[in-house]
Amino acid sequence: MAIAERRFFQLIALQLVLLVGSAFWTRFRTPDTRFLFAMFTLDVGAASLLSAWTGGASSLLVFLYFPVIAAGAYLLGRRGALVVALLSAVGLMGVGWYAGTEDGDQLLAYWEIGFRVLSFVLVGLLSGQLAESLERTGKELQFQRVTSEVVLARVRAGVLIVDPNDRIVEVNSNGRLLLGDIVGKRVTDVFTGAVYHRAWEETTPQGRHVVCSQAPLPAEERVVVVEDVTDLWEMRERAERDERLIGVGRLAAGLAHEIRNPLASVMAILQMLREDNPNRQVDLALGEAERLNRLVDEFLEASRTPTLRRAQTDIAALATTVTEAFASDPRFVGSVSVELSAVSIVADIDPDRIRQVLWNLLTNAAQAMPGGGKVGVRVEAAPDAALVHVADQGVGIAAAELPHIFDPFFTRRAGGTGLGLALVDQIIRIHGGSIAVNSAPGSGTSFTIRLPLGAPT
Repeated sequence: MAIAERRFFQLIALQLVLLVGSAFWTRFRTPDTRFLFAMFTLDVGAASLLSAWTGGASSLLVFLYFPVIAAGAYLLGRRGALVVALLSAVGLMGVGWYAGTEDGDQLLAYWEIGFRVLSFVLVGLLSGQLAESLERTGKELQFQRVTSEVVLARVRAGVLIVDPNDRIVEVNSNGRLLLGDIVGKRVTDVFTGAVYHRAWEETTPQGRHVVCSQAPLPAEERVVVVEDVTDLWEMRERAERDERLIGVGRLAAGLAHEIRNPLASVMAILQMLREDNPNRQVDLALGEAERLNRLVDEFLEASRTPTLRRAQTDIAALATTVTEAFASDPRFVGSVSVELSAVSIVADIDPDRIRQVLWNLLTNAAQAMPGGGKVGVRVEAAPDAALVHVADQGVGIAAAELPHIFDPFFTRRAGGTGLGLALVDQIIRIHGGSIAVNSAPGSGTSFTIRLPLGAPT
């Protein structure tokens, strides 16, 4: 190949490379429209010079106009493509006027130029339509992607995408909050439930109760939806506890009628016997009768919905009064000490009922430390609420027993009725508050009461 021909083809290749490169460069730089039209004018001029140099309007290099028109569609859309096509038509007609054609038949030459001008316009229309369709599709896909991301970010459930190898490849923000950073892990490493079923229940390491369901996706992937149902689970537990309390109420009402009257007679007779002939056997019998009477009182107390007599009360002062009275209780003097840390917080509460709650919790804490120890009571402020913490150094509670400690009749202490904590929970909930427990065997137990500062509306 001659040197002149090689340079000629090098120039053609260089023009195509520059055309494609400049198109991509300007696509991402978004230059001014006038600059783009100036650039396309130069490209049309270069294609016209090469065509004039290699045979005029009938040159094979007339095809160089088409990439220029396509680039115009890529950068400027349909209207820009038509403008570049018209510029190319003008350039081609200029080439035909200046250099003519290889065929001597002028009529045929004009038909050839006209056909190519028409092809420029058609290519401009088609490439412009295609470019606008691609841009519109891209915008729709972008909109759908953004919409999907917003929906996934705002949906309360966790959404996981699992690949065919059972590895988690994508997790939305709520999924990360529930389960942590699990991208790349296998599903069986995250969930212990029946992950090959359509739905199953799970408990997260943080103690949240979740319901999981899954459905297939294209390409053998699947989506796993994880919904936090802890609040519903707790509502169900409270409803079941309330139902049990209702049952206790019915039982207590029956016991009160069947036991209280004859019990009062028995206690009166024992009192008379002790006055006439004091002895240990009568004292023991009278003590058991009194214990039975207290048990009936506890049943009656648990069966009734507590009524509140609210008043603006300083919870710190109330806690101080209760702890001082508890410290002088003969049952625990010398073995149990109470440490109080409190800030003054005034709340709309029933002081007698909250005093009853604190006394119950302190008594349970002392009974959980048969060898003695310290009970910590702390009162602190929270946004729109007061927090009361009661912590002991006792034997603790097993994890399997924690969900049941507020159930009526549930007790681990010999001689206990299992109604004390049930009544505590009932009083706190009637105040519009909540009570939580944290415990482990051998590590003691901590109760946290949250009381709203104002009466619930």
